Amino acid sequence: MAAKRTIVRRLWQLLGLACVGVLALGLLIGIAEGWTRTLAHGRCHDTPAACPADSVGLVLGCSRKLRNGRTNMYFTGRIQAAARLWRSGRVSCLIVSGDNRTHQYNEPDDMRAALVAQGVPANRIVCDYAGLCTYDSVARAKLIFGARQLIIVSQADHAERAVAIARHLDIPAAGLKAPLVPVNRPTFLKQYLRERAARVAMVYDFITFRTPRHLGQPESLPSS
Repeated sequence: MAAKRTIVRRLWQLLGLACVGVLALGLLIGIAEGWTRTLAHGRCHDTPAACPADSVGLVLGCSRKLRNGRTNMYFTGRIQAAARLWRSGRVSCLIVSGDNRTHQYNEPDDMRAALVAQGVPANRIVCDYAGLCTYDSVARAKLIFGARQLIIVSQADHAERAVAIARHLDIPAAGLKAPLVPVNRPTFLKQYLRERAARVAMVYDFITFRTPRHLGQPESLPSS
């Protein structure tokens, strides 16, 4: 009997710890959501016309192709939105920022080529090969490229988080929402959970005053 009571007691202790963990995680997610929405409130737009003029465009990277070889529609949506932004005259140039882990995987070069195909002049596109995450892409736009005001291009949730990061770093910024991609429920759930986790990571970056993983010498943006 004593052994059974010990087992039951331990199970209750584990259950209590699990409940505390779930509550703590829920609180952390709530803080991240509230912080993001407060900083980005009213600053993410559906059209370039609603965005501020005299800005620099920042296009956040993603892979051009999915693992099954199909075109990534998130990539296509961002390129289409960035091309519309350029044609609107709201930006003097576009920074395409992403990962460049191998010769076969190069987000900035892929974005640059796609934008040129959309009619954006090649000499108005700047590649940031050290945009390993959203926080780094936004911070480097200011620290390395000297951007004073950003219009950040990505899908709605991502753009909202990027604008929140920019404002936390004292960078005037707006977001341009790229088209959303119709997805099935498992994919939607995966993307939703991924974004929640990214917002929690963003809060950690804020409170630790993290700097980008790679800095380097300042680089000039194309003059107007």
